[in-house]
Amino acid sequence: MAIARDELIRILAEADPVGLIADGAPDDEYAAEADAILALRGVPRLTEITGIFGVSFADPGACTRETARWIVDEMGRRAG
Repeated sequence: MAIARDELIRILAEADPVGLIADGAPDDEYAAEADAILALRGVPRLTEITGIFGVSFADPGACTRETARWIVDEMGRRAG
């Protein structure tokens, strides 16, 4: 799945799994997580996405499976 980094960052900001954007963080706050997702091979699995957020925020529940599913779906929808 080919998606631009900037588009993935927008998707993650919209999903806002940890609530950082809602708390006033800049829209690119999830850039590190976007880079980690882009480094994955093939279509990201839900466990890979939840794992990336779990490690980044030292909280295994930082990104729910429902949010991860929405992220993957949006990546597919917006891939160019």
